[in-house]
Amino acid sequence: MITKTNCIILVLPLMLVIVAGATRNNHPINKRNTITYSLNPNVRSSEMFRISRDTIHVSIEGSLYSALLIHDKYYAFYHVRDPMSTQPIRKFYIIEKNGKIEKEIKVPLGILKDTYPKLYYWHDHVMVNTEFYKSTYFFDPGKSEFVKNPEIINIPLFEDENCRITSVCHGEWGSQIYFNNKLTGTMQTANSGCPVVINKLGDNYFANTSGIPYDDIIEINDPLKSGTATTRTIFSCDFTSNFYIPTSFVSKGVLYHIYNSRNKEFGLNEKKERVIITKDSVKIGIIINGVFKPIFTLKDKFHIELQQQLSPDYQICTFHTEDRLQIGFKKDVPPYKEGKYGLIEISGNEIKIHYFVSI
Repeated sequence: MITKTNCIILVLPLMLVIVAGATRNNHPINKRNTITYSLNPNVRSSEMFRISRDTIHVSIEGSLYSALLIHDKYYAFYHVRDPMSTQPIRKFYIIEKNGKIEKEIKVPLGILKDTYPKLYYWHDHVMVNTEFYKSTYFFDPGKSEFVKNPEIINIPLFEDENCRITSVCHGEWGSQIYFNNKLTGTMQTANSGCPVVINKLGDNYFANTSGIPYDDIIEINDPLKSGTATTRTIFSCDFTSNFYIPTSFVSKGVLYHIYNSRNKEFGLNEKKERVIITKDSVKIGIIINGVFKPIFTLKDKFHIELQQQLSPDYQICTFHTEDRLQIGFKKDVPPYKEGKYGLIEISGNEIKIHYFVSI
């Protein structure tokens, strides 16, 4: 496991492999700005990625919301049963690698009231940013509590020894990516959708963005060398697309994309509760000539969400195998007993999948 927050990027001879579209059932997906790149991976598919899996049994009746793996401990938000309501409440736990709960941490009201708090690790601190109230909370391990910071901290999306990249997101009103040159103190700005993850290949950056109406992958020339940040869209996915790319990563000089289908099957369990389950396995691939080409199939059936890119060569994602809709938590139904949740570590071509199961 990698726990550092900074690393040195090695500039290697690269063959850029860029997304330009995708396909489902051998039918091309509508795309814009199709761009052709070459791909000649010199390894067999079975040797391309190293996959490992383990299962962690946790005595928490609830669903994993977000988590980080820091220094061999899981720092995790869970949605658990509220004895006074059918709606869940949010709790925070420190969990050992074997699943033993080391400590439950009281969650401040400012985090509880926020709809989508973001969990981060930065400068040796576990942190939470709240969106609605625009606040930052540090976890103080000595006091075993969250402490509110006087100002909100904009956590970098990408950082190496030369550049720190941050962003400000305004939804349909536009967003910006900021490139802060550590050597000169200058800053360049690029307009884009709200960036989710940024990867670097050679001299250029590639940002997966979320915006309205498109989720784009854009290429940004190196502003540290050119003195200006210019972009071009190399892939777009709109609301009608039947797939999404939750994250992208670089391995051995190739930009790969994790591909997840939006298609879902609906069913009712024995408690007459509505359940959504993914139909398709998760794939890793590249895009060539406007067609998605799977390179590797995980065979796991879950939905993935990027948690944080902790360094240019290491990121953490969370996943869930199913969701319940409209039901909440009932007194006579053990919540999420049948659901599986977990965390994924991606470091180059090594992918570690940690399943969490409530007991």
